[in-house]
Amino acid sequence: MNVLGPNGVKAFQNRMVDPDIARHSGVYTGSTATDADGDVVVTPDPGGNIIVFPFIDGGKPVGEKYRAAGKRFWQRKGGRKTFWNADCMDDTALEDGRKALIVTEGEIDGLTAIDCGFDTTVSVPDGAPPVRDGEDPESLEEADPEQDRTGKFEFVYNNRDRVKRIKRFILAVDNDGPGQRLAAELVRRFGAARCSFVTYPEGCKDLNDVRMKHGPDAVVRVIHGAKPYPVKGVYQLSDYPEVSEPKAYSTGWPCLDDYLMLWLGELLVVSGIPGHGKSTWTMNLCANLARQHGWRTAVASFEIPTVPALRFKLRLAASGVAAKEWTRGIVAEADAFIQEHFIFIDADPVDDTGEDMTLEWLLERAADAVLRYGIRVLVIDPWNEVEHARPKHESETQYVNRSLRQIRRFALKYEVLAIVLAHPTKDVGKGGESRTPTLYDIEGSAAWYNKPDHGVIIDVPDPTLKETVVWIKKARFSWSGKKGDVTLEYVPEIEGYRSLCGADPLWPATTGRN
Repeated sequence: MNVLGPNGVKAFQNRMVDPDIARHSGVYTGSTATDADGDVVVTPDPGGNIIVFPFIDGGKPVGEKYRAAGKRFWQRKGGRKTFWNADCMDDTALEDGRKALIVTEGEIDGLTAIDCGFDTTVSVPDGAPPVRDGEDPESLEEADPEQDRTGKFEFVYNNRDRVKRIKRFILAVDNDGPGQRLAAELVRRFGAARCSFVTYPEGCKDLNDVRMKHGPDAVVRVIHGAKPYPVKGVYQLSDYPEVSEPKAYSTGWPCLDDYLMLWLGELLVVSGIPGHGKSTWTMNLCANLARQHGWRTAVASFEIPTVPALRFKLRLAASGVAAKEWTRGIVAEADAFIQEHFIFIDADPVDDTGEDMTLEWLLERAADAVLRYGIRVLVIDPWNEVEHARPKHESETQYVNRSLRQIRRFALKYEVLAIVLAHPTKDVGKGGESRTPTLYDIEGSAAWYNKPDHGVIIDVPDPTLKETVVWIKKARFSWSGKKGDVTLEYVPEIEGYRSLCGADPLWPATTGRN
């Protein structure tokens, strides 16, 4: 029988949490034992000194978290990744907005909120992502890709249907670097429009700290005083949480960075005459972003099949080695890089009778990729191959305007760099004489110039020279670049690009040659 024994009761009393609240949540005490396989496990023990927090989902225990003296935490192996107290997310008051879902960083803070009258409270299962000394949590990238891949935010993905139905979230995480980073990650996944943040009294780091130093009424005031993240409407300056200045990121080509610096939340449009290397340059850019910033890219490629064609391009970009020189070791290293940093949005590779790949369908899959894999880049290649479900009453110009707004809203909501590749009209090469296209030459609308934050043209003015000119035709903000052109050396045997102004810090991509 699971019982909260004297040691557990004392521990909660020391934290000023009613032990009956803990018992109601299924918390009990246990001690370690050795099972039939020789593994050390935690078993129920009224006299034990290990506090066991069961993870109940769908009315059934799906995992357990253990807390022992000295702030030692661990979990039962093989448990389902979910929120602690996940079943409270099924409360219909969360769907109509009468209640908010309060998200804490630990179970003690969650029980503190429940003890103070907020029953729709959950806690994340694995705490907050780490922040090293001297790092600014607001400027760090998403949680380490390896941690994401092994389930750091899998608990959100596993509850995605519940999350979509909830109208309001209050993030009551710890007031420290890791807590701020956790809040930023949760806002990306929940959407800033639905999230509010709490402010703790001076000298308090979390809800239980507030309870112990100032009493339960102070906890109520903190939660009721939660302020919305700025999304819409009019606010005073004091309503805004402290955030860092927009950060611009290198493309990986030093000579290009004077003209083009990328930022999360922007829309980048890439165009150029077919055959001049739009897709190749973009895949090399994404490989650079993966190596330099650790970013993951979701690629929706409709002209180039993922296997084998796109994989071949990415192997070249990842390895920096000509295909004729590939060894098993080089291919294995390149494929590991691709597996780690690239996700593919595509129709079912087996069943091609599924739903049409509309823009709405694509952006829904991209949102799932943010939740599941923490992507930072979305590539749509090319625009004209997306199944366009344009209403009859809407002109092509109106449709392109609306579609680019949708993509830009997605980029801002999820803090993703959205890259759209679009072909120019056939008139650019009319008469047998091609010219360098502009953003106004993209078929459909002048919105191709007006809507993006950056507009880039990839051009090969002289096919006999191993050079590619990158034209920056639009840079919305001066801190992220300026208009101009930069010539890169094109290396055909690896379909890659090198700076002509100096050594590239990311070249070559791999070192293994086994």
